[in-house]
Amino acid sequence: MDINGAKAFMRDFFERIYKKLSEEAPIALQMCDLPEEMLADGADPSEEWNTWKLIPSAVSDKDIAEYEEEYGFAFPNGVKAFFTVCHHCFDGALGRNMPDEPFEGLDNAYNPHLTANGYLPFAWDKEGYFIRCVDLANMPDEERCPIVQFPHEELFDLQYEFEDEGREIPREQLEKLAEPTAENFYDFLDRVYNGSDD
Repeated sequence: MDINGAKAFMRDFFERIYKKLSEEAPIALQMCDLPEEMLADGADPSEEWNTWKLIPSAVSDKDIAEYEEEYGFAFPNGVKAFFTVCHHCFDGALGRNMPDEPFEGLDNAYNPHLTANGYLPFAWDKEGYFIRCVDLANMPDEERCPIVQFPHEELFDLQYEFEDEGREIPREQLEKLAEPTAENFYDFLDRVYNGSDD
């Protein structure tokens, strides 16, 4: 999918999941200490807890390029669109993309052994046990790049073992830990929307 298609997908996805939560679980859309620009229309800024709203993202192509340089590979268009379409406060599998910390999910999931082997860590699972990644082995065909997850305890044990020897974990070792969760990033988001992956 080209970047314009990816952005259209993300806009639709965020609007649909926001609408779904507002109808099924409106409490999930409430947070304390929201930035003023994210207060829902009619919200009282003097209240501690308020409903937030989606707002256009301030993340630029330059911001994405800096992460790509740090990670050493190009991000799939779906991931770029995920961060550059809108700011949100979703929890669970989506993580938050707040104006003051838009890459919180990437920063929290980062692992140098994963990125060195072509995995893009983008979030933790809701329970905080798995690191979720896009396996970039089939890039530039992002629709053939599956989402995999790594159990962090096993990953960290392996990481410490290899770091003690001054070595990087080989991809073959990581592949043994990787658990497939979705066909690609778009499929992953559809699964989140449908409640089969949170």
